[in-house]
Amino acid sequence: RRCKEAGLSLIVDFHYSDFWADPAKQMSPKAWVTMDLTQKCSALYAFTTDALTQIAATGVDIWMVQVGNEINNGMCGETDASNVRKLLASGSKAVRDAATASGKDILVAVHYTNIDDMKKLDTLLTGLQVKEIDYDIVGLSFYPYWHGTMDDLKNAIIHIRDTYGKKVYVAENAYCYTSEDGDGSANSIKGTDDLAEGYSASVQGQANEVRDVCAAASEAGAEGIFYWE
Repeated sequence: RRCKEAGLSLIVDFHYSDFWADPAKQMSPKAWVTMDLTQKCSALYAFTTDALTQIAATGVDIWMVQVGNEINNGMCGETDASNVRKLLASGSKAVRDAATASGKDILVAVHYTNIDDMKKLDTLLTGLQVKEIDYDIVGLSFYPYWHGTMDDLKNAIIHIRDTYGKKVYVAENAYCYTSEDGDGSANSIKGTDDLAEGYSASVQGQANEVRDVCAAASEAGAEGIFYWE
């Protein structure tokens, strides 16, 4: 509701886990651990449909739904690519059915990271194409201290658009304005000056990095960018 009141579009990012999911963590929710793949697909469909129905009931328009978060290495406890595709198909169907029920269009997104390994990403996207998985748009995480240069980002966006005919957006980007400890927990990136080439750990360094990611995404024809706070 706050998004709608502020005039913002809403993206719903399902991690399908009890904690957040990323390339190193794709754990099944505890309630689904004992399920076989068929049962898990049904549970994922039901959970997704129920959540989107409840959100739509508030009068909020859902612009996009990510079926999974950074799913390069698996999703919801499944690491086999064919199993992940079946889960994606269930999630996509849930989004389509929720869209029909609400009378609104909702984009179905798949979200990947590690554009520094485009060979693997191509394999995954080709698998979605061959198996005719229903989705509209590809989200890419991009952090320059992990994933390369702005040119690497542009090349990845252009390659995916041209090869698979899908829209692309930057699903995650962030940069620090300080390398000081802010919470008593170890920082996820280390350094005191240039954590990524050309960008200092400063307010201006952060501003420069965000500006350059926005420019790279725009030049490559991406739909937009989300900042990961």
